[in-house]
Amino acid sequence: MLDFWLRVKDKLDFQDMTQRDLAEKINESYNTLQSWINRDRLPNAEQAVTIADALNTSVEFLVTGKSSNKKSDHSKTIKLLEEAIESLQREN
Repeated sequence: MLDFWLRVKDKLDFQDMTQRDLAEKINESYNTLQSWINRDRLPNAEQAVTIADALNTSVEFLVTGKSSNKKSDHSKTIKLLEEAIESLQREN
């Protein structure tokens, strides 16, 4: 499988999203998304931007695994902070 799709799957797991959720967010059918993934087909540029936006990341990250200087990927930090806040709120 292409690293692009592995990174997409990692982002989905991290954000507790399913492939169906992603398909809905990018206005594609689930079957279309599955076809891209199963056939190791890279999306076109416009589709890649839509996928990256839906996953709160950059196309550069999905393609190369490196964060762009223009758009840093802070989703993991944000999620950890949100979890810490929720944990503190439950304790109080």
